[in-house]
Amino acid sequence: MKNKFDLLKVISPLVILLLFGCNSNTGNGETETNTITEINEQQELAYNLNDPKDKLLIFEKMQGDLSGKMTFSYSEGRVFGIRPDRPDSLNVFGKEVFRYSGCGMKIMRLLNNGNVETKSKGWLLYRDPKTGEFLSEMVNPYTGEEIEVPPFRAGIRGGVMTPKGPEVDASFTMESTAIGAPLDLVFTELGDKIHITRHAFTRWFESKSQTWRTEMTLDTYDIDRKHLYDRSLTHIPAEYHWTSETSWLSLLKMTGTPGHMIWTSSGSTFMNIEDLPADFIAATKEKQPDIFAEPLKWD
Repeated sequence: MKNKFDLLKVISPLVILLLFGCNSNTGNGETETNTITEINEQQELAYNLNDPKDKLLIFEKMQGDLSGKMTFSYSEGRVFGIRPDRPDSLNVFGKEVFRYSGCGMKIMRLLNNGNVETKSKGWLLYRDPKTGEFLSEMVNPYTGEEIEVPPFRAGIRGGVMTPKGPEVDASFTMESTAIGAPLDLVFTELGDKIHITRHAFTRWFESKSQTWRTEMTLDTYDIDRKHLYDRSLTHIPAEYHWTSETSWLSLLKMTGTPGHMIWTSSGSTFMNIEDLPADFIAATKEKQPDIFAEPLKWD
């Protein structure tokens, strides 16, 4: 977990956490359309789940508050390494490399043309997978080498989300199936809940390693169906889960090693800084003391 906030300086998979849309094609369009139509007709939702403009509103309301109120999207995650070239040893084939806690501060507003503009900043702190301690250094379990794991700041600072895709404000070169394509969400009815997914394939150029990095991300949101009855709501509470497959993080110094990394996280959006875990607030103030002091405001 990442919007994708104003997170990390060594650009990592959390880049997509902060993207404003992505392409989500399942190859089963008839089943999806029938499910969405049934939800619309039977539940009398305030949104048309086939309308790109309504999809945009739902998506942005799950991630922030269109009233302009600052929100805090907090998540905790685990990161694993996968070595498919070493199936002979399960201990080498897969390892938990580290855990992390991340947060994105955000303000957003609905523009007159129906688009949504966002200002954001985000960060991530690495944690020991056994003790939960916030780290500045760690031992790479694959190489045994001690490496620095500095606090990460996101390179995406905000942008404008449109029904035809995002216009992203980023500090690095990036290509994604989420850019230049309509926001495509897949809705699944689960009793009183609605499960929403989206995915994207992305690559970006990392200046530190001078290499192109690749990533596949899958975002999922679980919301109460009742929150889709009232169109006037400016925020839709959602439980958020994120999974990403990406290249080896460059700070691990494993470029050229067969394999990849799997990132997972779970989180939610909070309205007040006091809702964040106290240990995370304290660690942030210690490791990135300017984060909370820097205001988010419109130019």
